[in-house]
Amino acid sequence: MIIKIHLINNQVGKIYFTCSFDDGHVADLRLAELLAEFNVKATFYIPRTCEWCSANLAENEIRTLSELHEVGGHTMTHPILTKVSYRQARAEIFDCKQWLEDVTGKAIRSFCPPVGRFSKEHIALQREAGFTSMRTVEMLTHSMDSVKKVRDFVILPTTCQVYNHSNMSYLKNNMKRMKFVSYLSALRLFDSNWEAMSRNFLHFLYSISLTQQEDHYFHLWGHSWELSQFSLWQSLERFFKSLQEIGGFVFLDNSMLAELVRQKNPDVMNAY
Repeated sequence: MIIKIHLINNQVGKIYFTCSFDDGHVADLRLAELLAEFNVKATFYIPRTCEWCSANLAENEIRTLSELHEVGGHTMTHPILTKVSYRQARAEIFDCKQWLEDVTGKAIRSFCPPVGRFSKEHIALQREAGFTSMRTVEMLTHSMDSVKKVRDFVILPTTCQVYNHSNMSYLKNNMKRMKFVSYLSALRLFDSNWEAMSRNFLHFLYSISLTQQEDHYFHLWGHSWELSQFSLWQSLERFFKSLQEIGGFVFLDNSMLAELVRQKNPDVMNAY
């Protein structure tokens, strides 16, 4: 069930909205245009090759994409970092940053490990390579204060995915990370339809913003190839349109959100 959200102009706290999409499929170009149409900022995490994608972005297409949105590292060949050697993981992390900077002509600051798997070792490698933030696949997170940091390196969880998950999927996602409280607090918002779940979450954040000075964020993530595979384009466009109708959001890419976290909690180090 979708909870109806009413336009509210008397917010006390801010709601930041960010998006991120993984794997570098050619459908990212269509997605980038859709995002631009609704003035939504996003970060695209792009590997050089990804066996899951039927068609990877060419370098000139990545360059075009970087003119519209932030581009982040996603390794070179999309391996699961926890299943490869330290030497290979290092090369995947360092080389993808250099490659994307050569392609785009821009500093690459954000990184996302394939399928969200990483270790403390990989965080250290990212910091050494010059990345300043990492996006995970942890979901149901919305509090700025719950975002982890390793010194000045920010680890960004997500809120919802553009994918129709079961309640059990959300439970497993949170229990892997010992986030049982996060799951329980979001249980009443659950819907197996991603759009309904996301709108319910936004309604919840709006209700908080009326009474609390604490800022919150909503982080939507996904894969453009899944939008095609599961016929989700129409629902995503409808969702973006509703954001404009509601109003009151501050749209940021992942690096922008990470910088806000640094400014908000400059001295906090709650490392893994």
